[in-house]
Amino acid sequence: MAHNTPFMGNKLQPRDGIFAGLAAGIGMIVVWALFAQIFGDGARSLVNTIASTILGDGAFVGDMQMLSLLLGLLIHLLISALLGLLYAVSLDRLDTRDTLVVSIFYSFTIWVVSSFIVGGWFNDLILSYSRTWWGFLAFLTFGLVLGAYANRRGAPVPAPNA
Repeated sequence: MAHNTPFMGNKLQPRDGIFAGLAAGIGMIVVWALFAQIFGDGARSLVNTIASTILGDGAFVGDMQMLSLLLGLLIHLLISALLGLLYAVSLDRLDTRDTLVVSIFYSFTIWVVSSFIVGGWFNDLILSYSRTWWGFLAFLTFGLVLGAYANRRGAPVPAPNA
């Protein structure tokens, strides 16, 4: 990852980035929901909290539970797909190790921005989930899955001309 190497092209095509983001979002929500169930208020409460970004307090009302669940998952996956797209259009062709380092740093940056800068602008409640150690772990899972997807499906580093 030297700074003097020329741009070799993107590792992922934009459409692949959307799928990478969806896969990473699913991995993240599984880890996040599992730990929310064990250490927090439960997986349903986590997803309802995501839905409360749009529904407000109505996300926690009994007759809105199914809509809240679906809306929370939809919001999460939409944001994940957009972040995967951004990742794909900005990722150079790197070797396996460097791709994983970049993707984990990318998810760390997303965690910092969402947990300490803009998250409270949209939904104060979600901060109680993202600012936990297991919320942090869920964000890192997002990056790990994103990098693994890029390594599996992305274009390889071109062989040097000899």
